[in-house]
Amino acid sequence: MSQPPPGDRHLVVLGASGQIAAVARRLGCRLIHVQKPGSPLEQFIEPGSVRSTYYTADYTADSFPSFVEQVLRPLAPDAVVSVREDGLVPAALANARLGLAGTPLDVVETLRDKAKMRALLEGKAPHLTVRASVPASLEDAVDTFLSWGARPAILKPRASSGSRGVVLVESVADLLAQGDPSGQVLEEYLPGQEYSAESFSVDGVHRVVALVEKHVGPSFVELAHVVPPPSLGVPAAVVQDQLIEFLDVVGLVDGPAHTEFKLTDGGIRIIESHNRVGGDGIPHLVRIVTGIDLQRWSLGWPLGLGGPGPQDRPAAAAAAIAFATAPQGTVESVALPTLEFADATVEDVRSFVRPGDKVGALTSSSARVGSASVSGADPSWVLTAARTAAEGIGVVSRPVGVPL
Repeated sequence: MSQPPPGDRHLVVLGASGQIAAVARRLGCRLIHVQKPGSPLEQFIEPGSVRSTYYTADYTADSFPSFVEQVLRPLAPDAVVSVREDGLVPAALANARLGLAGTPLDVVETLRDKAKMRALLEGKAPHLTVRASVPASLEDAVDTFLSWGARPAILKPRASSGSRGVVLVESVADLLAQGDPSGQVLEEYLPGQEYSAESFSVDGVHRVVALVEKHVGPSFVELAHVVPPPSLGVPAAVVQDQLIEFLDVVGLVDGPAHTEFKLTDGGIRIIESHNRVGGDGIPHLVRIVTGIDLQRWSLGWPLGLGGPGPQDRPAAAAAAIAFATAPQGTVESVALPTLEFADATVEDVRSFVRPGDKVGALTSSSARVGSASVSGADPSWVLTAARTAAEGIGVVSRPVGVPL
C-alpha cells in the first residue's frame, strides 16, 4: 500500500527541543507536540500555521495512557516518536496502544533497563557483555564484588542517562559508602577508551553510520566526542560486525540506535545502548562527516520515509565537540571566545548558562556550562581545537555562601 503524501500524515513528537521541532517541521507533515508542563510554547508552533498542535502533558506519568486514549486516539496520528531518553518508553507504549509503527515496547525496555540487556546478552551473546549483577542488598553487592576478585566495578542505575548516578567502585569501602544498592546494577569495569556507534536500521538491515570516540571526566561525565575515532586501532568492519550482532540480539529492527562500547582483545564489549540518536551534539558531528541527518530519519522513519539513502555531501573529514565546565556556584559572568585555527573550522561556540544560573557538581552532563565544535581534515587536530575553544569559554561563578 502506498504511503499518503507527507502533508496528510500526522506525527506526534514527545518532548521536543527547539532543534528537534525545527527538524520535524521540515518533514512536511502535520505535527502534534506533547510537552511536559512548563515547557515554552513559542518555539514549537509555526507562526500563523494550523499545521502544528500543542498539548501539555507529562508523558512519563502513570496517567499518560489515558491521555493517549482520550486525546491522541481521536487525532488519528500516523506515528508517535521521541528522541529523548525519558520519551522512548512512552512513545513505544502509545504506538502499541494505537497500533502504529515504532520500536516495540519490549525492545525499548530491554535497552533502557541495563539489567535486562545484560541478562539477554549473557544468554545469547556472552562475548559482547561483561559480568553484571542486580544486588538484592548491600551484603549481596559486597559478596559479588569479592567474588569478582575485588576488581574495579561500576555501580549505576538500571535506567538512566547522562552519566547520572554512575560510580566507580574500587574497594569494599567504596561500595559500603554507596549505601543500599536497590534498583542499581553492579557490573565489571573495563578500563580503556570508550566509543559509541550511531546506527540506523530498516527492516532488520543495520547500517553503522558513524563511530565516535568519547572522552570523559569525573563521574564519567562526557567532556568531548570526535568523529571518526582516531584511536580505534582496529578495522571499522570488525567493530561493525559485532555491533550488528548486538542489534540483532536485542531485537531492534527499524530506526536509530546509539550504542556505547569498549574494545578488548576479544572484540567489543557493550556498555549500554538506546533506540535513539546520541546526544551531546553527536548528530551534528555525524552530519558534518557523513552528510546524513540522523535526527530527520529518526523522526521520519515511522511515517514510511525509510532510512538514510541519498545524502548531502560531507562537509569535512572529521568533527569534534568539547564541553566547558566551571566551579560550583552562581554564575556571575559569561564570555565566549573568538578563535581561529589553521586547518580547522569553528562550527559553533555556545554557553549553556547565563548570569544568575546555578552550576552544580560535575556528576552529570547537566552540570556542563558550554560547548565548542570544530571540523577539519584530521580528527586528532579537530579534537584539540575543540578543547581549546571550550577552555576559552569564560564562565565566572561565585561559590555558594560567598557574599557579593
